[in-house]
Amino acid sequence: MTLEAPRQQFGLVLPRFAIVDPTMLLQDVAPRLPDPLLWLLRGWGGSPAVATSAHQAVAIKRLRGASLSAADLKAAVLGYVSMGGLIAVAASAALSPRGPGTCDRNKCERCCNIVTSAPYIVCGCHALKHRRSASGKTWGASVVAVGCASATFHASQGPLREWGRRADFWTIAGASNLMTRALFPGVPATVTAAGMLATPFKPFLVSFVNSVAMELKFLSAARCNPKLRGPQRLHAACCLLGLGAFALEDWRPDTPLVHSAWHCLSAVSVATINHLLADVEEQQQGRRQRQQRQQRQQRQQRQQLLQRGGKAAAAAAAAVRKPPELALQARPLQA
Repeated sequence: MTLEAPRQQFGLVLPRFAIVDPTMLLQDVAPRLPDPLLWLLRGWGGSPAVATSAHQAVAIKRLRGASLSAADLKAAVLGYVSMGGLIAVAASAALSPRGPGTCDRNKCERCCNIVTSAPYIVCGCHALKHRRSASGKTWGASVVAVGCASATFHASQGPLREWGRRADFWTIAGASNLMTRALFPGVPATVTAAGMLATPFKPFLVSFVNSVAMELKFLSAARCNPKLRGPQRLHAACCLLGLGAFALEDWRPDTPLVHSAWHCLSAVSVATINHLLADVEEQQQGRRQRQQRQQRQQRQQRQQLLQRGGKAAAAAAAAVRKPPELALQARPLQA
């Protein structure tokens, strides 16, 4: 069917697309296109036939200027990846498994899940060794407890399995409370105590709130400190991959070893928090050193003022104790 029938029946004036030149069409349309469309059409800008007039040259310039460089594309991708932690935390709130779990269907999976619980213990021992603050070391001990609770849960069977699952959830929520206290030294102790009291009743909510605070802290610290950008991106990427493993476990529980993969990914994301804690401790130590320096300067200023005041007081006391005749004899000598 051709376009002649509609023209004859309805009297429509339709363009003849056979004679349309794409180059001329680009010449007329390009100046009115938005930048994203110009970027999509940038391949046409290389045609030498288009650059036959000043108007066409302006269109080519817009097309080429709107093209994205590889560095800009990389920065955009890394920017989206850095938000992976927040995305994973928000999505995992709806995907967190309940009940005793279905991740230990045979001896092979049970052994793998127990073995992959060991990286949490390694991360906690690393924090106990390298963290300088008491709150950081306490968080390291809580991560060791998370690894032990995870291994105990996967090794449990029968009626003890449900209580092992609860202990697993409770230790994770408690570790998140201690993590927030280590990352935010100014948090009142009452807030941490309230989180601990809510842990047996709402462990997922407690973990969610503390994880969101940690992700926001990691993002802001990575923007201020370039050394943290690599660990933060690794953390966000592992969170996204861990979210995928969590979703796969929730959607297809019969997938083998998916829980073990989630163990490894989450352990890497927990290990990267040590970099953030190190930065927080450095800032806290620098703040403490500045305060000590200011206190020393204030003490020195007070001592100088006291010394000046003591000299003036001693001179005044000596003048008061000096006999009048000696004072009269001393005046001509001073003159």
